[in-house]
Parts: sequence; C-alpha cells; structure tokens
Amino acid sequence: MVSFLLFGQTIDAGTQDLNLLREDIEKIVKEQLDGAEVSISVRQKNSGRLIYSYKGGQAIKPASNMKLLTSAAALDVLGNNYRFKTQLFTNGKITNGFLKGDLYIRGEGDPTLMKEDLEWFAGKLKAKGVHTVEGDLFADDTWFDSELLTPGIVWDDEPYYYAAPITALTTSPNTDYDTGTVIVDVSTGSVDTPPTVKVTPYIGEMEIINKAKTVKETDANTLDITRLYKSNQIVISGNLPIGKTGREWITVKNPTIHTLSMFQSVLEEAGIQFINGHTRKVMKTPKKVTLLAEKRSMPLKDIMIPYMKLSNNGIADILVKTMGQVEKHDGSTKAGLKVVESYGKSLKLDMKAWDFEDGSGMSHKNSVTSNALTDMLYKVQKEKSWYQTYYTSLPVAANAERMIGGSLRNRFKEPLTAGKVIAKTGSLNAVNTLSGYVQADSGEWYIFSVLVQNKENTIPDIDKIVTTMVKEL
Repeated sequence: MVSFLLFGQTIDAGTQDLNLLREDIEKIVKEQLDGAEVSISVRQKNSGRLIYSYKGGQAIKPASNMKLLTSAAALDVLGNNYRFKTQLFTNGKITNGFLKGDLYIRGEGDPTLMKEDLEWFAGKLKAKGVHTVEGDLFADDTWFDSELLTPGIVWDDEPYYYAAPITALTTSPNTDYDTGTVIVDVSTGSVDTPPTVKVTPYIGEMEIINKAKTVKETDANTLDITRLYKSNQIVISGNLPIGKTGREWITVKNPTIHTLSMFQSVLEEAGIQFINGHTRKVMKTPKKVTLLAEKRSMPLKDIMIPYMKLSNNGIADILVKTMGQVEKHDGSTKAGLKVVESYGKSLKLDMKAWDFEDGSGMSHKNSVTSNALTDMLYKVQKEKSWYQTYYTSLPVAANAERMIGGSLRNRFKEPLTAGKVIAKTGSLNAVNTLSGYVQADSGEWYIFSVLVQNKENTIPDIDKIVTTMVKEL
C-alpha cells in the first residue's frame, strides 16, 4: 500500500489502480465540468475508509440527496412500523339514522390518504346507519403548523407536484402519493375547438380556465398546464395537436380545504345528507367527542419505496413535520429539522458540514460536502433495526421496474453498471447529484458521492465518473 496527499488529505491507496482512477476522474472534471463546482468522495463500504476525494470538503447543494439524511432520521425517530392516523369524530349522537351533531375529520399528515379512504370513512358512517346529519363538517389539521410551503419554494414552482403545500389533512391522486395535488389530463377535440380537460380525483373548489385550442396533427404542441399563483385557478393554454394528450400534476391551493370539500362530496355520494344550513370549517377537534372511525396508513417501511424511488418531496416535508410533532410537540419544519440535526449528532456526523432549511432538498440554501455524505452512508449501515429498509428504498440502476429502478431506471444501462449502482439522485436548476453504493467490476462494494453545481445538464458527466469507479476500483 502507498499513500499520497490529495487536496490536503492523506489517502491510502492500492498503487496504480487508484492513481488511474484519480487521473481519469479529474480528466472528466476538467474536460466536461469546466466552470462547475464539483465535490467527489469514495469510501470502502465495509470499513468506511476514505480512498478518494476530489474537493470532498467543499459544500455543494445536495438537491434530493438531502433526503438521505431526512430518511435516516425518520426511520430512526419514527421507526419502520410508524403509521399515520386519520380519524373521524362526532360531538353528537346517532338516533334512527339521524346524527344530531358535528363531524370532525382529523389528520396527522398521512401522505397516502386518497379518495378511496374518504369513501371508507363514509362507509363506516353508513354501517352505523347514518343517512342524515344535522350539524357542520369540520377538518382538523392542527397536528402540523399553518405554514404550507417550506422556505425554499419559489413562486413559479408552487403550481407543480414537487413543490406541493403541506397540511396534516391532505390527499394524493394515486399511489405515487404526490400529496396535495390533482392530476390534470387534457385530450383533443376537433380542430379549432378547446381540448377536453379531466381532473382526478376531484376538482372541488378548483376552477378550470381553458384557453387552449386543438390544432392540426402537423402543428406544434405548445400546451401548458399550470395554476395561477396563490389562486385556485388551473389555466390550460397553448395548442394541442390532434392525437396528442397532456398531463400535469397540479397542486391545490390548500390541501385541507380541498380534502374537506372532497369528503363532503363523498358523503353526499354515499347518501349521507346534511340539513339545516350545513357549513364546512377548519378547526381543532374539541375534547368531548366520540371516535367513529380511524384509518391508519401502511407502515413507514412501505411508504419509503415510493418516497425514495420517486424522490417525493411532499413525503419528505411531511416526515420532517411529523418528527417535529412526535419529538417536540411542534409540527413545524423548523422543529423537525432540529430533530434531523440531533439524529446526525447521535450518529457522530460532522454537522458543521451540513446546512439545510428543508428535508426534501428543494432549497438552494441547503449544502453538504461529499465527504460528509459518504460518512453518513457508511454509518447508517450500523442501524440494524431499519437499515435494510433504507437500502432497499434507494433506486437501482437500469432496473425497468418503476418501484425498483425509480429515478435510476434509465441510467447506467451498460452491462458493466446495470444493477450495480444503488443510489439517490438529485436535481435542481444547475445542480445534479448522486450518492449511494456501487459495486466495482472487481466485486468490491464502495460508497460514493458526486455533487455538481453551477452547470446545467451534468447527469451524463456524473454517470461517466461513476462508471469510471466501476471500471477501475
């Protein structure tokens, strides 16, 4: 074994192999990533020994690599089997199918709650014989604070699923669990007529403004689907050629209000009628109530799959607020991030190398070094009660199964690398990151982190760097 000084760090190496790795990676950085800020770190998986570092102490925006720490903290604090609760209460009594009193639906942040679950609650009421309610319908979202967006969300991101508002009573349109959103589908009519718009699962208080036009098959597709800033108006504009379709996941303005409106609709569809001036309101459930039904989510270990494979920002934000509530009785992002930091300290991570204002990685104020990321990925392996859940949640290179390959399913498709890169992706404007585990051609496993900022479209360059690791380690 030899050692040499590389960027101020003494690295033990295996003679020629590591020298070649250093030369080839730094050639890629020089030729392909000129002008970018780059931080690269590689450790042995079994020992945690740092074997290669290119500016490994430089702080870079992690993007969704931030979820690696958030997820570890959530699994440690909440546990594999944590389930989110949604409850239905009344302060009244049921007599001969008549409920005289109010209904309260109370959420604790379940990101997997869907319209089907609201129908389940309606079914429970029907099973108790209820067909008429003389009272009001209330939503209780006080498990979390009233801040809907994390600090890093900018105004032009707000309409889209990756920047969804967060409340403790929210719903998802399908099993990707993009909480706080609806799916907007647009399909063509005849030429020069507006296309058809469908909203799933429920439009509620949202309003469609359809300014789009169906055009000839040979015309350009300029369709745009968005929500006007701080409004409930979904605007469809541009041209959609015959035979084409458009789809977008659009956020609702306030998930609690949208869920409450949808629940009222579901109850009415189930034949449960409200009388005498019924109103919908958002308020805390009073102490003197009777529990009518309780729905629990799948365990966190199962939620981890769609969350990490698809890099779901809404679930990350919910986990942060949940940790704050569970540990500090404060369902805020600020309180939750203090819990994340405390977990990092308990793992003896160098928390001075981390700076964050959210748990999803959306904020451009987040930063971390690649050496800190690989150190964390080494140390979490010792968390025997949940590490396998954590590891299994990471995307697997070139695996076409969406809930296995996730955000890596279309990367590293060459036989040399397919299935050998198990890692978390990250992407922001002018930021791309990839950190996780990789099996080299030698059969040995390594921990790596490649962080790049201040340059667009660097995913191919990151993949070249990781492929070089596979070839030469």
